[in-house]
Amino acid sequence: MSEEPHRGESADRQETADAPEARPPRKGRRRWRRARRFVVRLVAFVLAVVAGLVVAILTVDLGPLVRDLAERRGSQYIERPMRIGRLSAKLIPGTFVVDDLIIEGLEPAGRPFLTVRKITVQFPWWTVFSRRLNIESVTMTDWDMFVETFPPSADRPTGRHNFPRFTRPRTEPARPLPFTTTLKALLASRGSFTYEDHGTPWRTVARNLTVQMYRSDVTRDYRGRTTFSNGTVQIQNYLPFRTDMQSRFTLDGGKVHFDRIDLLSDGAKSIVTGDLNLARWPEQLYQVRSRIDFPTQKNIFFHDQGFTVSGEGDFEGTFHLFKGGRRLQGTFRSAVAGLNDWRFPGLRGSILWLPDRLEITDATSGLYGGSARFDFRMAPFGAPTRARAEWDVAYRDVDLARLTDFLETQGVRLAGRASGQNRLAWQLGRWAERRGGGEIVVEPPPGVQPMAPDVPADRLAALEEQPVEVGPFNPFLPLGYLPVAGRIAYAIDPEWIVLDESWAATERTVVTFSGRTAYGERSRIPFHVTSLDWQESDRVLAGILTMFGAPAAAVPIGGHGEFDGVMLGAFRQARIQGRFTGENLRAWGVVWGSGRADLVIENAYAFVADSVMTRGDSEIRANGQFSLGYPRRDGREEIDARVRISRRPLADLRHAFRLDDYPVEGVLSGEFHVYG
Repeated sequence: MSEEPHRGESADRQETADAPEARPPRKGRRRWRRARRFVVRLVAFVLAVVAGLVVAILTVDLGPLVRDLAERRGSQYIERPMRIGRLSAKLIPGTFVVDDLIIEGLEPAGRPFLTVRKITVQFPWWTVFSRRLNIESVTMTDWDMFVETFPPSADRPTGRHNFPRFTRPRTEPARPLPFTTTLKALLASRGSFTYEDHGTPWRTVARNLTVQMYRSDVTRDYRGRTTFSNGTVQIQNYLPFRTDMQSRFTLDGGKVHFDRIDLLSDGAKSIVTGDLNLARWPEQLYQVRSRIDFPTQKNIFFHDQGFTVSGEGDFEGTFHLFKGGRRLQGTFRSAVAGLNDWRFPGLRGSILWLPDRLEITDATSGLYGGSARFDFRMAPFGAPTRARAEWDVAYRDVDLARLTDFLETQGVRLAGRASGQNRLAWQLGRWAERRGGGEIVVEPPPGVQPMAPDVPADRLAALEEQPVEVGPFNPFLPLGYLPVAGRIAYAIDPEWIVLDESWAATERTVVTFSGRTAYGERSRIPFHVTSLDWQESDRVLAGILTMFGAPAAAVPIGGHGEFDGVMLGAFRQARIQGRFTGENLRAWGVVWGSGRADLVIENAYAFVADSVMTRGDSEIRANGQFSLGYPRRDGREEIDARVRISRRPLADLRHAFRLDDYPVEGVLSGEFHVYG
């Protein structure tokens, strides 16, 4: 009997018999598996080291060769020298960094157009192989842009600016690009922008400037926001003022459309929309609506001028900035604008501001019951000589009662309506050298007939029958609102106001005059007075002197006649001299008759010479000085005269000197010295 082999041994023998070769022993197989695992791990380690070395190599400064190439290509494209401090890249995940970028200005030694501390561009560069270059973001920090423009010159009639050419006009049909480029987002922060116009000149600086832009997935266009704070604007030599701004915009190629700009500046709040064409810099056009505070604006542009303004106004118009100039044009309005104590309701007009001039035209407003229209121009700016200002104003139907109430005139207030025009011209900063002229025409109130130079005989006869003033004489009796009429024509130069043939009249007095005055100081004004009532004329004269700051009181006088004379000196201390004639003359309650005299009126005295007064067969001749008011404020004597009397009734003399209680009758003749 034979034994069966063991199962394991039988299987081994069977496999050995069937296999073409004998298998290695079990121990050898284990070593092979360990070796294979080692090789795999070694290869992985080597790949990791190689990958790390690649990443390390690709995150380094690209070196002067690539940087110089970028500088050359950039400079050629914008036609302006461009410098790069450092250019580096990390190809995984796709980040490129530009440090210390500089684009020069028009002159190498001048201020650069752009300086940037750092620009970071992130994009997966391998998308180029799919014909799409998707830039995820561009970040720019610590940057400064400086733009300047220069006025036209002989070799550059349209002027020049330092803005580089970032775009090119097409000279042939566009060719399809090998790939498309898409920028998803841009952020430029901690920046500043300066614009300087050397022609006007004017300058604006935007600080703390941030520009954000992104590509809309819905509209497929670029939208963004811009903000800055603590900016400044300075125009010519006026005070600088602060500005802050927020805006929204869309970008279409080289054109930027601002949906809204909120601009807040000292004394103004503006809402702006418009367009900026980067391809045609500095082409910009904006629609502007502003609310303006007049006192703040006055402090900016006229801070050293001694006048005040009040009120607020609205401006609506356009601002166009273009190569070689600018144009601000629009309309303004104000419910009530004030200049010093003057008020101008319903003010409105048009404004035009160009590089060489400023014009305010068709401006209208109410004016104390009437209306006014004016034009104001300043030009030329930027010329070797100072710009000139011209102010033309016309006014109609100004209510003199309201006007003199506003002026709070002392002595007399007027009734009637004034119309006229005035023109002044001067070099800016030289107001004292102003020149011009104008005319004032005054119409009396309805129903009032002013006096004429040729007095009709019937008016004289009617006047003889009118009663004289009764009761105690009041030297300060108010005239009420004195109805007046007249015409005053004048010319103005730095030293004089020259009066052409002019006249002014009340119902009982008419004055014709001409001459000149050094603005109320040195004066020479010949005049002729025709009066139907010397008492009214004297009260009017006292009121006018008081109005001009030389308080005067009326004296008890009456009659009618003429005075042909001249006013000399300052209005406040005028000297009036001339020849007086009169009929039915009354003074101190006595009718003295007809008379004539040479008079000098000064310091509230009437100095009389060669005077003759007759009534019937009596005659009085007098020379000396007589006070025009008593008691005198200066305490000086009221009379100092030498009088020769012939056949004058004593009753007249007793009444004039308040001696009615003395029972003396008859006529008096003699020579006397009266003083004290």
